[in-house]
Amino acid sequence: MALGVPLDSLLAIDVGNTHIKLGLRQDGQWTHEWRMSTDVRRTADEYRQPLKGFLAEAGFDMVDNVVLASVVPLLTPAFIRVGEALSEGRVLEVAPPGFGMEVSYTPPESLGADRFANALAAYALCRQAVVVVDVGTTTTVDAVSAVGCFLGGAIAPGPHFMAQALAEGTAQLPMIPPSLIEAALGSATHEAIQVGVAQTLVGSVDRLVRRTWRLLGVECPVVLTGGWGARLAPLLDFPVHLVPRLTLDGLALCADYLLAGRPLARSAGTGGG
Repeated sequence: MALGVPLDSLLAIDVGNTHIKLGLRQDGQWTHEWRMSTDVRRTADEYRQPLKGFLAEAGFDMVDNVVLASVVPLLTPAFIRVGEALSEGRVLEVAPPGFGMEVSYTPPESLGADRFANALAAYALCRQAVVVVDVGTTTTVDAVSAVGCFLGGAIAPGPHFMAQALAEGTAQLPMIPPSLIEAALGSATHEAIQVGVAQTLVGSVDRLVRRTWRLLGVECPVVLTGGWGARLAPLLDFPVHLVPRLTLDGLALCADYLLAGRPLARSAGTGGG
């Protein structure tokens, strides 16, 4: 297969603190996804080579456009350069506010681009007040009003950070890889740590979601994403919409908005649900 530039192709890049997630969209469908470890010591050239390899794996060498969200400021310029090298068109950087969604956050630009993209995608999916839960390096629980305004949220440690804190802050507890087990008691130290991390995560998410519902005045849909999302979903006592590609979907919506000027949300306001 000859390398080329497929029409209507978009490379979405989500630069997170632990991983860099990439998605290739062609004709409105995600066709390929990749994941890399985040390393702030790498240069743009060191990142460009594996990304070129990913695109070659998909059968071509460049894309029409690149959309980028980064919560690692040291890497943002590097990925803009990488995007420019791999794109025939524009490198579209996502930064709130905008894209048809108001942001009730102080200051608005301090909201992480990944949380903003998640909120856009969740609201586009539900078209009503919605709670967005993302469990990865951190655990975030965010609220979007019925009229499509990002109201705010909560940020807590993800499972790995909980386990790491126990290991680094105590003299005898080892570093145990977290596992979302359903047990209530551990019969050994490693099991006790896993139980504690799992139940702390489940309990905190449950508490934050229910308090957010009370604030919104309605038990609205909950959209769940992140690397731990699929493992967390069956442990929760309320239904969730599990959307593993939520951030990529949000980035694609941002790209569509910038390229075509298509609004993503109804007239925004600051009220609750």
